Amino acid sequence: MKFSGQEDFSQEQADLWNKITDLEFIASIIPDLERVEQVDSDQLVCRVKPQFTFLRGTLQLTFDFLERKPPDHLKISVHGKKIGASLTMEIKIAFMQTDQASRLCWECEILKRTGLLKPISASLVQGAAENILVKMWSDFRRALAAENKST
Repeated sequence: MKFSGQEDFSQEQADLWNKITDLEFIASIIPDLERVEQVDSDQLVCRVKPQFTFLRGTLQLTFDFLERKPPDHLKISVHGKKIGASLTMEIKIAFMQTDQASRLCWECEILKRTGLLKPISASLVQGAAENILVKMWSDFRRALAAENKST
C-alpha cells in the first residue's frame, strides 16, 4: 500500500529540514498524542490514542530515521504496536527549492500489518493513514506559522 503527496511552504528548504528532523517539534504535532516516552536526535517513542472505530485503546509509535541526506532526502520508519496488532510504515521525503517556495514530496508505504489490523481492508487502513498525514501536515504548517510570528 503506497500513497503520496506534496506540500509547498514559504520557508527555506534548510529551515524545513531542521524542523522535520527535530523529533521534539514533530512530537508536538502528532495527532491524538497521549504522551512522549522517549525522544532524542534519532528516535521518538510515543503513545497515541487514535480515533478509529477499528482500533481501540492506545498505540505505541516508534519513529526512527533510516536515512538522512541533508537537505534533500529523508527516510523514516514508523512502527506502531499494541496488544494484538502492529503496523510498519516507511515515509520518504524529498525536499526541493522552487522559485517561490520549498516543496516537500512525500511517499508513505505500509509495509506490514499484523494481528487485529491484518483482516481490516487495505483501503480502510490507507484512508486512516492518509487522514493522519493530512492532519499532521496541517498542524506542521500551523506550528511553523506560530513559530514565525513569535520570532
